[in-house]
Amino acid sequence: MCGILLVLSKTGSLDSSPCRRALSTLYWRGPDFAASRLWESRLFLGQTVLSITGDPRGGEGDYQRSKSGRYEILFNGQIYNFGQLEARFLRPRPDLTTRSGTDTEVLANLHEVLPAAEVPPLLDGMYTYVLFDEKARQVHLVRDVQGEKSLYVYEDERLVVVASEIRAIRSLVPAIGSDHQALRDYFRTRHLMLLNRTVHHGIRELPPGHFDTLDLDALAWSPRRIGRLRDWIEPQRMLDNARRGPDSLADELDALLADCVDEMIPKSRRYAVVVSGGVDSSLVAHYLVTRGNPDLFVAVNHVGKDRLSADLSGFEKALDRSIATLQVDAPSYAAEIARCQQACGGPLHSHSFVPQSQQSAFVRASGCRVLFGGDGADELFGGYEAYLGPYAAKGRFSPSPYMAYLPTLLKFRLDDPNPFREELAAAWLDACEAYAFIENRQDCERLAMMYCDSAWQLPGVGLRGADLMSMMWSVETRSVYLRRPLVQFALNLPAAMKVNPDVKISPLLRAKPLLKRLFLRYFPASLLGEKQGFGGFPNEAGAWLGPPTDYLAVADLQIHPGSLEAAWSDQATAWKLINIEYFLRYGRA
Repeated sequence: MCGILLVLSKTGSLDSSPCRRALSTLYWRGPDFAASRLWESRLFLGQTVLSITGDPRGGEGDYQRSKSGRYEILFNGQIYNFGQLEARFLRPRPDLTTRSGTDTEVLANLHEVLPAAEVPPLLDGMYTYVLFDEKARQVHLVRDVQGEKSLYVYEDERLVVVASEIRAIRSLVPAIGSDHQALRDYFRTRHLMLLNRTVHHGIRELPPGHFDTLDLDALAWSPRRIGRLRDWIEPQRMLDNARRGPDSLADELDALLADCVDEMIPKSRRYAVVVSGGVDSSLVAHYLVTRGNPDLFVAVNHVGKDRLSADLSGFEKALDRSIATLQVDAPSYAAEIARCQQACGGPLHSHSFVPQSQQSAFVRASGCRVLFGGDGADELFGGYEAYLGPYAAKGRFSPSPYMAYLPTLLKFRLDDPNPFREELAAAWLDACEAYAFIENRQDCERLAMMYCDSAWQLPGVGLRGADLMSMMWSVETRSVYLRRPLVQFALNLPAAMKVNPDVKISPLLRAKPLLKRLFLRYFPASLLGEKQGFGGFPNEAGAWLGPPTDYLAVADLQIHPGSLEAAWSDQATAWKLINIEYFLRYGRA
C-alpha cells in the first residue's frame, strides 16, 4: 500500500518544498521509500511506498514509468492478477520486459499497449492511481469499482491537489474550512457517510469506478465513469443460480475463496488474520491456515461488552492456532479517537475505527505487514438483520438503516439537507434499477438493499476504516470477499441464498445462509453464534469532554440549544455529537 500526492500549479512555478513536506504526511502509507519529481516547474508527482509485491528498491521512481517514458504512474493498492496481465500483454513484447516484479511496473507498461481507459476493466484488485501521460499532457485519476481505495481532490484558483489522504491536502492548504452542512448531514445517516463529499470545503472524493481526466494546459476536467458494481450483475447467471441447489453454490463459493486466497497470500512478507468469532473472518482464517501459514491471529475484546471475542478458545481449537486478543477499555478507546480522526481528516466514519487502529498497531509491532479481514461479506452476502425484514419500505430511500435518510432530533438554525437527501434517493433508485428484472418484488427490494449498501455505504464507511486505520501503522488490509470474482458471484446470487426469512428455520441460519453453510463444513455448529453488533466505548468517551452545552459543535453547527437535551438522551445522536466534538477540539491538528 502506498501514498499518492499530485500538485499542479495553475498560476506559474511551483515550490516543491511544501509539496515534499505534504508528501511526508503520507509516510506511514509508504515507509519503505519515497520518490518525487517536478515536471515543467508546475507539476509535482510524489509517491510513498509500502512494498508488498516484488522489490522496487534500488530503482526508486524508475519502475513507475513505462519503458518509453511516456507514462508515469502513482499507485496505491494491489493488483492480484498482474502476473496474468503481464503474460498476456507484455511478454509478447521483448521491449516491455519488467524487472521489479511489481504490479505497479506492469500497470504502467500496460498503457504502452492499451488505451488508458481500457486498462481498469482488466484489473482484479484494490487500487487508486494517477496516470501522467506526458505526451498528451494529461493526468488520469482512476479508482476501483468496489471502492476499496480512496483518492481525494482539492481545487482552487491556484492549485489542484490529489492525495490518498486529506491531511496531505491540508498540509498544503491549511486554511481549508470545515463544511458545517456536511457535519449536520451526518446526523441524518447511521454512520458518517457523505458519498463523494468530505467535511472540508473544496475537497471531494473520486467516486468508485471513475476515470477522470485533467488537461494540464486547458486546466479542464473530463469526468468519466467506466465501471459500476451493477455492470457485474448478469440476469441469466442469476436465473441459472436460482435453479441450483445450495450445496452446488457452496461448492463454487468454496473453490472461489480458496483460489482467491492463494493469489492474495504475500510471498515474502509476514501476515496476520483477524479472528473475531464471526463467520466471515473465521472462514478467511480457515483458508489461510489450509493454503498458507499466517504469522499471527488477532482479535479485539471490548472488556465487558463483546460476547464472541471474549472467549475464542473454540476457534483456537478448530484452527489449531492461538489467537492474540487485545483487551480494550473505555480510557484506551477514548485516548485513540483524536489520532484516528487526524488520519481520517474528519470525524470517525464509524466508532469501529478505534479498535481497528489498535489492532493494526499490534499487528505492526508483531512484524506483520498485511492483515486479512472479512470486510464486505455482510453487505454482499446478506449479513445484516435488516435485510430479513419485516420492514416498512420508505419509497424514495433504502429501507436499510445503513442507507436510509433518518430524521434528526437536533434542530439547526441554518440547515439545507435537500441536496444530500436527493443523493441518497438517487442511490436507492440506482439500486432498484440494478435488480429491476427480478419479478418477485420482495426479492428485488432485498437485493437492492444489499446492493445499495455494497455500492455506497461499504466504500464510504467500512472500507475507509480498513484502509485508513491500518495504514496509520504501515499495515495493508486485504479482504478476499472484495475480490472481483467473489463480488461478481455474490451480486448474482438469488435472494434466498443471501437471506432466508423463513421463521421455520433456525434464526442463526436466516442471514448469510450460504456463507454459514460453508462455515459449517469447517467449524462445529457450536461456534455459529448470534451476530453481535460492534461494542466499543464510543459514548463513554464523552466523559472526557464535559457537558454537551459547552461543546464547540453547538455554535459551529448552529444547533438550537432547546433541542440538545432530547438529542443527548438518544445514544446514536450523542455519539455523533461526541465524535464531532473530538474532531473540532483535537482531530484537526
